[in-house]
Amino acid sequence: MGIPELLEEARRYREGDGVGKDPAKAAEILSDLSAQGVPEASASLGYMYLVGEGVAKDADSARRHLETAAESGDPKSMCNLGVLFSESDPEKAKEWFVRAADAGSITAMRNLAATDAESAMDWLNRAADLGDPDSICVLASKYRNGDGVPVDKAHAAELYRRAADAGDMEAQYDLAFMLDSGEGIPEDRAEAERYFRLSADQGDTDACLCIGGILFERGDYGEAESYFFNAAMKDDVRAQYNLGLLYSGGYLGEPDNEKAREWFEMSADQGFILSHTMVGNMDLDAGDVKGAEAHFRIASDAGEPTAQYNLGALGLSGQIKMGFEEAVGLISRSAQQGFQPALEVLMRLNSSG
Repeated sequence: MGIPELLEEARRYREGDGVGKDPAKAAEILSDLSAQGVPEASASLGYMYLVGEGVAKDADSARRHLETAAESGDPKSMCNLGVLFSESDPEKAKEWFVRAADAGSITAMRNLAATDAESAMDWLNRAADLGDPDSICVLASKYRNGDGVPVDKAHAAELYRRAADAGDMEAQYDLAFMLDSGEGIPEDRAEAERYFRLSADQGDTDACLCIGGILFERGDYGEAESYFFNAAMKDDVRAQYNLGLLYSGGYLGEPDNEKAREWFEMSADQGFILSHTMVGNMDLDAGDVKGAEAHFRIASDAGEPTAQYNLGALGLSGQIKMGFEEAVGLISRSAQQGFQPALEVLMRLNSSG
């Protein structure tokens, strides 16, 4: 078996591609090849010693193999040497990162941008010029927020569009947000929706929420449900809450309070305050005043006006044990946030007084 075939065999054992995953076996093959002076084997074996893949972590062995590969011109090994020395010798690490960057390593350019404030923009621009979407997005964020450069939202949008059109889902979301709100660029809702969809279809949860909201407002409740569900399954509490609203509000047919409650509780269990209010309302409708009080108190303590009003109303009506001053105080705090039912109760209390 020749060298290319042995390198391929090692790769397959490392990745479990067509064979049982066995990084230790891969390390044996690579060790033999490295001893024969094969730089690709030294590069892979050095990385394995660096991270402890198939072999015990060993900085000295990692350095020896990586240096062999680096001296043959391998930029990945130069970059990994930078990682190796990052804590023990930052200056030496920088030297290797610079060598790797000069040899074309985008990862090294990003590392230098993150650790060298003075030349960060230069390294980011070099990586961006090579088409690296992460670097393009970092540059876009800097121009969008004025981080070390003058604010230039139009240029930020141009950069986001470069990365977005290359398929980066985070750039697609950021560009869509700027287009949707007209942030520094002309508002374009149709184009924003297109980029929200592109991002959401790649799994970005924020984009799923946005496109779900757009579809909900349009009355496309079934498609909105699909996007909310995708985000909810990634434990996004807002999407779980939105699904609860869809099912409890009957937007998908007859109201399904059982399914709605499942999603509200899932969201509430992760601390989403509005869901506590909704579960409290459902408890109250079911005659479970004690359960309603517990959820309303959690939401009320977090400043949620509907829960403050509901809890105060339960106190005023004598359904729970609460002093008059506490009940009025809760309703007053709700009214201060503009909650209309609370304002009306306060007006009645004042007029009767």
